[in-house]
Amino acid sequence: MMKLVYRSFFLLSLWLGALVAVRAQPGNVCFTPTVTPPCTFVAIDNATNQPVDAFCVGKPVRFELCASRSVPSTLLYYGVLPGLNTTFPGCQPPNQLPYVYTPTRAEVGMVTVSELANDRTGSNGGVTYYTRTFRVYDNTAPTFTVAPCPSGNALITITDLVYDYYSVQSGSGAPLNLNPGQRSAVVPLASGATSVTVVGHYTAPNICESQQATQPVATLLPPQTPLFTTLTLQGALPGGTATLAIGQLPAGYFYTLQRADASAPGGFATVATVPAGSTSFAVPSAAPGCYRLLRTDACQLSTAASDLICTLNLTGNSTQNRNQLLFSDAGGSGAVYTVSRDGKVLATGIAPISGGLEDSDVQCGTSYSYTVTATYPNGTKSVSNAVTILTTSNLPPQQPLLVPSFNVRNVVELRPVLAGGTLPASSTLFYRRAAGGGPADFGSATTLRPRRDSTALEDLRKNPPCYSVRVTDVCGNTSSESAATCPSLLSASPADADGTTASLSWSAFTGPTPGAAASYVLERLSSDNQVLDNIAVSGNSYTDLSPNTTQQVLRYRLRISGAGLPAGTVSYSNIATVTRRLFLTIPTAFTPNGDGLNDVLEVKGKYLKDYTFVVVDRNGQEVFRGSQRADVWDGRIKGHAPVLGGYVWRFQQNNEDGTPFTASGSVTILK
Repeated sequence: MMKLVYRSFFLLSLWLGALVAVRAQPGNVCFTPTVTPPCTFVAIDNATNQPVDAFCVGKPVRFELCASRSVPSTLLYYGVLPGLNTTFPGCQPPNQLPYVYTPTRAEVGMVTVSELANDRTGSNGGVTYYTRTFRVYDNTAPTFTVAPCPSGNALITITDLVYDYYSVQSGSGAPLNLNPGQRSAVVPLASGATSVTVVGHYTAPNICESQQATQPVATLLPPQTPLFTTLTLQGALPGGTATLAIGQLPAGYFYTLQRADASAPGGFATVATVPAGSTSFAVPSAAPGCYRLLRTDACQLSTAASDLICTLNLTGNSTQNRNQLLFSDAGGSGAVYTVSRDGKVLATGIAPISGGLEDSDVQCGTSYSYTVTATYPNGTKSVSNAVTILTTSNLPPQQPLLVPSFNVRNVVELRPVLAGGTLPASSTLFYRRAAGGGPADFGSATTLRPRRDSTALEDLRKNPPCYSVRVTDVCGNTSSESAATCPSLLSASPADADGTTASLSWSAFTGPTPGAAASYVLERLSSDNQVLDNIAVSGNSYTDLSPNTTQQVLRYRLRISGAGLPAGTVSYSNIATVTRRLFLTIPTAFTPNGDGLNDVLEVKGKYLKDYTFVVVDRNGQEVFRGSQRADVWDGRIKGHAPVLGGYVWRFQQNNEDGTPFTASGSVTILK
């Protein structure tokens, strides 16, 4: 069994060692000797041969007996263990003299030096075991950081407190001593200094030499006031992400996102650290409030804050075909609010209400996505989260208008006109038609494409029709029926047998506003329905005294405005025609004798165009063919001189209205 008794010296000082004396007895090891000398052994610096009370990494030391003791060196054994008052197993240090010990960096701190004197001839059995404790100091180069600051300063931070104290020197300036244990200091930089040197010192003499390290001082860009232009909510608060548009964050400074908080020191609570050089920054799970960016430097010598931007949290609901946008504006004054719906800025239909804005230009059953932007006098913006609102209402849709008009094929087309210009999704148009009796359903549609009435024109003239329409929206609300509207039916006939004049009459047009007067313009049309000219007319009839002289078929149409028709909208009557008789004049004889009188056979008349004129002889052989008035026959047959006698001619042409016209007769060649 082992028993250690320690006698310690100078325990109150790290520079003093602890001493323990023990002796061995049969069956036991390391018993306390009867008498322990005041000095057992000392440590000697190998380089200076001076006693030392502490060690330095890398500096060899040896151990010698004190002058009061006399033990042969061959009987002395030494060893070193880390820790305070640690001993070797079995009290057997491994190193016989001579022994030199060189501390390593792994042993920095306290070590215990053991001595075994194995002199069995002395008093107390001769075997003694003594220990002393020493501090091992490091001599590594100091480690530190240098952070440049405005106004020619730098923050020096010691990152490993190895030495008792440090001194700092910038360039060729005077050193500045830091207090023992002081980790950092703001150091004024000497004029033109581009580097900083830190020296580590120990207070105990004759231990380790001072070590130093030098680092460059980075160039610091001029400070700028942080730029914070827009705060956009990606989701509703609390919990939604806020995205910041930022700028003017040069490197070398520290940037902090803060939220106004009266309970926090200085009135602002730190939210996050923003990296230098950032142009945007996201804040997950943002809280409502007003935010700013604060710039500081490592020395806390200069600060600046951006403009304050407050969150704009949006909610919404729908009532009676109006979408209400309610927002919680966390602060700010003088803001101008802009509403965007489905990605487009709304210029109309928006009105202020308590706590927000209202959009009245909506349709029941339609979903709209909104954001609201608050623009402050300094140009900063707060953009709300997006909110989708399904419009609901029990109000009927606005009464539609109906415009009846004929197309160029004389088919009635019904064009509904709705507020807003579009038919809301899932809405239905229901048409009604009255002709010679009460109104009857006339079909439905889910688009604004014109509804057509294929009833023949002659039947329409017999029973002039009127039409109306109503709208049922997706919410089941039905508008009031539009006013009944009636297209104008136009009729035309020759005013004389040859059709040199034309008589026109029409039924009155009834527009969307009952009782409102209509304005009529009579249009003369070409064969392809292009307007040749027009005449303002009134009443219900008109006689055209000067129709086009080259047209076999005269074509007329009424263009109608007024009567409650929307601005820029017109209605057309059907196209009415007057077909004039084709007039043909062919002589019964001609004399192709070259006297200049009646030498050729030619076709004359009115409205001649693309005809076929054929002359045959008595044997039925074709002797001449012509298709236009410039084609004339001089009596020659295949280049031979005219043969006197009778011939037969046939004429064929389609009238302009497509009906065929034929005629035949005879002609005689005279001498």
